[in-house]
Amino acid sequence: MKKLLTTLAALTMLLVAGSAYAWHIDGRVYCDGTGLPLAGVSIQVTSTDGAGFTGTATSDDGGYYFVALPEVPGCFRASASVGAGESVVSPISGSYEFCTTSSVFEFSQNWVISSPSCSNQGCWLTGGGAKFSQFTGTYLGQSNSNKASKMYNWGGNVNPGCSPTAGQGGQWNTLDALQKLHFQGFAIQVVRCGNVDGIPAGSTSPVTPYNYIEFKGTGRVKGIQGNKADYPLVYFFARAEDRNEPGSNGQRDGAGKDRYFLNVYTNEGDPVGSSLILIDQDSDPATVDPLIITDGNMQIHVSSCTTPALAQSGSSTARMQQIGSQGAAMTLPADISFAMPSPNPSTERSILRYALPREAGVSLAVYDVSGRTVRQLERGVSAAGQHTVTWDLRNENGQPVSRGVYFLRLAVDGQVFTQHVTVVH
Repeated sequence: MKKLLTTLAALTMLLVAGSAYAWHIDGRVYCDGTGLPLAGVSIQVTSTDGAGFTGTATSDDGGYYFVALPEVPGCFRASASVGAGESVVSPISGSYEFCTTSSVFEFSQNWVISSPSCSNQGCWLTGGGAKFSQFTGTYLGQSNSNKASKMYNWGGNVNPGCSPTAGQGGQWNTLDALQKLHFQGFAIQVVRCGNVDGIPAGSTSPVTPYNYIEFKGTGRVKGIQGNKADYPLVYFFARAEDRNEPGSNGQRDGAGKDRYFLNVYTNEGDPVGSSLILIDQDSDPATVDPLIITDGNMQIHVSSCTTPALAQSGSSTARMQQIGSQGAAMTLPADISFAMPSPNPSTERSILRYALPREAGVSLAVYDVSGRTVRQLERGVSAAGQHTVTWDLRNENGQPVSRGVYFLRLAVDGQVFTQHVTVVH
């Protein structure tokens, strides 16, 4: 009985501590027109019932913000602080009003902002790799049993020298060993950059606010290894996903492996009916379903040549701090915070976010209800700023955990913060 009471007491303490950031509003801030995330926008939440509460947060490189709320029912108004030349497009009213109750205490609101900085955002790509089948988990990307022989190999760059005009936007090559074709894209235009739903926004090496890039252009296709085919003018659309580091090699979680889509076609007006080379998950050129790659790495960069300049004082972009050659921007948080994991409940993975106002020693671990360590996610020194960690719902041995409640413990230089997540797979 004494052991049971001790366990229940420890569980109660974890639950109480874990509720420290349970009442909240969060969401993302996007650019009007491009749909890209917008960093540096301040979201302010104030009481409308006379309680006197005020809370603020600034959107990070992925556009994400999080404001903790008082853990008592109340009514609030959220608004975005914009500067000269900026305006709130959505919500149309320019603000969002809501009330918490004892059973409804988590709110989400996205914002669309018209800002001069949005039109100046740019990104570029370097990378290469080979095809892998995520359906069977086998090396279908190889044209035979020899691992040195891949069905598809690709690589190149987009916007070399951080310029969309250098080298006609870059070069992109793909070898199709099955059809014995070589594609060379020699005029490239970036369509858009953004973030894949369901995984942490941005990429870490190099640090950028985006994890996918889509680009298109023209090129040519020639036969190889005895194939006499020759297409002097073809068109193409491609998508590369920089999901994690170090690329795809060594990534145990399939969601963390980089991905690639390519459709090369001969008729500009009929990309589906005239598809010549297709690297796609379901072999349907009408949908964009990137394949997991077996080897190599996709690296998305934010070009220092197109990084928005700091606007005049008072603008949201003027409140950002430049990060030199990385070309990204961020605002340091005022306090340590540990957000509720998302999604919750979780079926495949849980995304954890914490913020540090300064460099600090950090330990982030997962515990079961009995207090046993399930997985050590991070241990060491972390830089100041926003951090995102993905737990693949596996234990230290790589085995999926059982259904149930798990506790997440973040220790920062002696301070402890906890959250909980329910696993339902």
